[in-house]
Amino acid sequence: MMSYVFGGYGAQVKVRFSLDTPYLKRDFNLDLIIWNLNEANLEQTERVVRYVLNNFNKLFETGWTTLYHHLRKVDVYGRVAEHTIQEFFVEQINFECPYYQIQLEMNCDHLEDGQARYCFVVSTTCDYYKWMIADDDMRVYMNGNRACGFNDNNDNRQMQESLEDCEMFYGMGALLEEHYTEMEGEGFQFAEPL
Repeated sequence: MMSYVFGGYGAQVKVRFSLDTPYLKRDFNLDLIIWNLNEANLEQTERVVRYVLNNFNKLFETGWTTLYHHLRKVDVYGRVAEHTIQEFFVEQINFECPYYQIQLEMNCDHLEDGQARYCFVVSTTCDYYKWMIADDDMRVYMNGNRACGFNDNNDNRQMQESLEDCEMFYGMGALLEEHYTEMEGEGFQFAEPL
């Protein structure tokens, strides 16, 4: 059983965690930030947190791999395609950042309809011309076991907003379907849904 702090601000827990994917194996500090947690949504929130933590490696691999495929598609210069997915995992995640490496962030109000909506916030390195993403962090929005949006806004209170205000970040799902088809063609296995 996890313990939580209730209040108006996000509850934050920092735990030592292990990333174990085919592309990268690494110990790191995982920050867990939960907005709008209260007694009424505790059970649903705990269910989603357990799902994400128990399937973390596959869910993170899904989100980060989908971002790589998306960057390859939108890069009109073809620079991203010159580099492998393994390079993307190894080079672009900044494990030397003193503030955080990877965060799991969610807003309990976004879970009210039973969907597992959450966000991986990843500290990134400074190589925009190679990877086309920001040099401070990247947000990978997830719905269940699939990525559904990306954002490089480093506003650390972004997830505190209502689902309606955050809907645009969860709304790329249909645009990413072709990436999932490509990933499945390459033999990618997705985590079981919640």
